[in-house]
Amino acid sequence: MSASWHPVANAQPTEWLLSQGALGTPYAVVRRFAFGDPNRPDIWFRVVTWAPRSEGRELIGWCRTLEAATAVAWDHRCAAESWRHHMAKRRSDTATMAAQRPSAAELVRFYRAALASQGARALRPSLSRATMGP
Repeated sequence: MSASWHPVANAQPTEWLLSQGALGTPYAVVRRFAFGDPNRPDIWFRVVTWAPRSEGRELIGWCRTLEAATAVAWDHRCAAESWRHHMAKRRSDTATMAAQRPSAAELVRFYRAALASQGARALRPSLSRATMGP
């Protein structure tokens, strides 16, 4: 007689690599953290930029929901691409771009503020459910 329960029932996802499309290069990593009482943990999601090794990743922010975490990761991807286009349009060289590049969290703040000032409709959860890192 076999049991209907399997150890995989205890498995919970703790890390997600976010990429656009099945073959796309990842653009962010979201990791789930549980703090406090194991019976009623306080759940947070840390969002970092993608790099092959942890040392090359940069904090984008901390969020309370997976939805907010994936939204801030996507906004960072869009913000970073927009910033690169802006700098390339100014004919900035690579060293200048690296020296002037804002932090990942600042890029997202600037990007979301620019969208808000243009009257862009919110398509994703707002920052009210997310806490951004330093």
